Amino acid sequence: MTQLAWQDILVDWDDLNYSLGKGYKLEGDVLSIMLNLESQVSRICRPCYGYCIYPAEGVEEANIRLGGCSLHTGSIITPFLTGAEYFVLFVVTVGNEFENFQQKVKSRGEIAEEFLLDSLGSAIAEAVVRRACNDLEVKFRLSGYGISYPYSPGYCGWCVSDQQILFSLLPELPCGIALNTSSLMCPIKSVSGVIAVGKMVTKQKYGCELCGKKNCYKNRKKK
Repeated sequence: MTQLAWQDILVDWDDLNYSLGKGYKLEGDVLSIMLNLESQVSRICRPCYGYCIYPAEGVEEANIRLGGCSLHTGSIITPFLTGAEYFVLFVVTVGNEFENFQQKVKSRGEIAEEFLLDSLGSAIAEAVVRRACNDLEVKFRLSGYGISYPYSPGYCGWCVSDQQILFSLLPELPCGIALNTSSLMCPIKSVSGVIAVGKMVTKQKYGCELCGKKNCYKNRKKK
């Protein structure tokens, strides 16, 4: 597990705007509230990430095999994992401190702040994923390996229930993250996924330009 300080991550404000609604831009009083929330969160947030590396046992049409298990990554994601010599299974989390703060805001009935905190938490989680990927890219580049983009259950046809298999291949409660029977993570602002590693692996055009799901809230294609 790698514990990060607030200054170790860089929150992308595009992530904030997209999570609030496509085309939305923070400004005026809403921007002031968000900046105040970010300042408070920066003092209590303890994000972290962890991962396990497995030799690739196979890449099929819609599945990958590792650790004696199959992950049903689906027909959209799987082609971008082709050429993997290793798979990195990872988790990141914004942490319980953020979730506790979010619950306090909710208990005070501060609806606007609660809504904005939800978006901020998602943006922080994305920032931790980027930091983890950057660290992994540096690590593997030294051995001549490339890495793919990260891919997560719940997107592009990869069923969220596969998190049960993914978590079975990680240490118990990785980074303090628990998985419930519905395959949802706690703390909520957590991300899990897979990254392909190999000498022939490259980062290819990312999902939104390839996935046909038009009503995905993370769709960043320009219309």
